Amino acid sequence: MPPAIRQLITAQCNTCSQLPAGQDSAVSRYFHQCHAAIDSGNLDDGFKYAATITAMTDSNATGHRLLTVRFLKAKILYYKDFYKEALSEYLKLTTVPSLDSNIQANIYPNIAEIYLEQGQFNRSLEYLNLVKKHYFHFYEPTVARKILNNTGVCLLHLERLEEAEANFGKSIAIAAALRDTTALVNSYLNIALLYDQQFRYPQEWNYLQQALALAKDAGDLKIRSKVYLNMAIVEERRGHLKEALSYRKEYEQLESQIANRDKIWELAEQEKKIAIQQQELKMQLLRQENQLRAAESKRRQWQRNTFFILSLFFLSIAGMIYFAYRQTNRQKRIIAEQKDKLQLLNETKDQLFSIVAHDLRSPVHHLKINLSYLKESLARNKIREATTLSENIEKISDNTYALLNNLLYWSLGQTGQLSLQSDQHDAYMIIAQVVYDFNAGAALKRITITNDVPRGMSFYGDMNTVKIIFRNLIDNAIKYTHANGSIHITGRMVDDHCEITVQDTGIGMDEKIIQAIYKRDTKRIQQDTTGSKSTGLGLWLVKAMTEKNGGSLRITGSIGAGTSIVVCLPVNEYYDAAESADPGR
Repeated sequence: MPPAIRQLITAQCNTCSQLPAGQDSAVSRYFHQCHAAIDSGNLDDGFKYAATITAMTDSNATGHRLLTVRFLKAKILYYKDFYKEALSEYLKLTTVPSLDSNIQANIYPNIAEIYLEQGQFNRSLEYLNLVKKHYFHFYEPTVARKILNNTGVCLLHLERLEEAEANFGKSIAIAAALRDTTALVNSYLNIALLYDQQFRYPQEWNYLQQALALAKDAGDLKIRSKVYLNMAIVEERRGHLKEALSYRKEYEQLESQIANRDKIWELAEQEKKIAIQQQELKMQLLRQENQLRAAESKRRQWQRNTFFILSLFFLSIAGMIYFAYRQTNRQKRIIAEQKDKLQLLNETKDQLFSIVAHDLRSPVHHLKINLSYLKESLARNKIREATTLSENIEKISDNTYALLNNLLYWSLGQTGQLSLQSDQHDAYMIIAQVVYDFNAGAALKRITITNDVPRGMSFYGDMNTVKIIFRNLIDNAIKYTHANGSIHITGRMVDDHCEITVQDTGIGMDEKIIQAIYKRDTKRIQQDTTGSKSTGLGLWLVKAMTEKNGGSLRITGSIGAGTSIVVCLPVNEYYDAAESADPGR
């Protein structure tokens, strides 16, 4: 929080100002707990206390402290990336004439950034210009730099390139003065993109080189990942495929680290939520105990009335019997649920061991053999033979890594730990991003990948799992297509669904193999163009991820005539009331 906001909160908090609580003692207590939780980084508790205050009072009240509570609630939603809800709360606050100017100065940059995230560049620029005109003197250099950078991004997307360049230049100057490496790298990437649109490739390359030099020492994995991806794209355009592949590998390794880190953070967040629920349960039990004590006190006061005592006695007995009955049923239900979960985990474990034993043993065995041959070749100084063996080892390692990655997502789906963040996405842009990742690999086999998905065609689903779907499909198409072949990706709208087809000119598959994929039969395997055997796990994962997103998969093909796989995804939001804990089934 900026110092001005902290001073405002301190002045309104009776606890911090050491003032009497007054008539709204509960609101005063929750207000202090709310901003104290935010200061300690516990956003969930802060939101809980803010929501409690708004529930106890009029949610549209315009008292100074209640306006601050509404601001804190919206701020937490913004920090938690719930942009739609945060924007709604922010816009309501901007209509209040008595809103403090410091809060206004803190709200408008957030509104502009949300519109920027939503791609509404004109709306974002409107608020950024308002901020620069009326509130720019409020901000510390770090905030001022971000406002200038966001203004440059909006102008860049609106093709007002000279104005964008001026704002990026000011942003870079502030970031350099602050020695903010992450901000400086981000600004360098933005201005490099601007020069790319102006076809000023030498200047673009210069800024990318500066960004790479800073990013190598930066602790922010996402910004490093962005730099390596941009370097790979530029090297591909320049025809330097070897360097492009090197940058792509760095990018993929960083993305894997980010994914693993996010999984760890997600598990920690889940543990924290469980701890909060346990604390709430303890509070509820304490309240129930207090209620029982109060009832006992009243009962003692009415001891002279025999009839009432007897009635109370029988009612108590009936309540205890009912409570015991409910507790017994609850215990039985918990035991049954735990038994079902244990059975599912055992089945998943057996399937996992089966896949590991069947699919991992062979590549590891081949890796061991090739390493032995490599050692002999190096000992005999047979460099050409050693080079061939090292290439084989690299291919086996890449295939094994892809298998392990698919196995990770499959196991997360099997155990119900895979969480989806569904939203509306542009199908062409998603396919274009995935195709970029495989252009270099396809070029090595002289395979042409064509993206003919119509621009503007959208679907509703989780971006990460949809990317996994098409990564597996395009990767398979490259593996099973001979040199000088082609991969054609098309899309069309059918009723309320978006159908995207990946068609190759590869070796194809017969009906038995297709049915084996649908039935998850591990005995049905196939060799790619290099002679390596397929595991089938990739297409199982594609089928499971597609169904998880509310879609379906169709596979057609024949031996020697290529393969056509159609991924059908919903256009609008859907609700699956009977979602299975085992999405692969």
